[in-house]
Amino acid sequence: MTEKQKIFANEYLVDLNATRAYRVAYPSVKKDETAAAAATRMLRNVKVEDYIQKRMDERAQRTEITQDRVLQELAKI
Repeated sequence: MTEKQKIFANEYLVDLNATRAYRVAYPSVKKDETAAAAATRMLRNVKVEDYIQKRMDERAQRTEITQDRVLQELAKI
């Protein structure tokens, strides 16, 4: 995994906005359409995908927040 891919993945984990993450990792990209298309390709990269999933799993264990728990809390509201 390249350093740029790691920057992209870490930025993506902040707010799950792939276009924004791509523009942070590759600031020379000027058009949102170009960043969006490239970000989509980046998310399909096996190494990037595995890294993101691993980090999401780590966060879920650390915070003990699961999708089911979020839905239960929303249902209470």
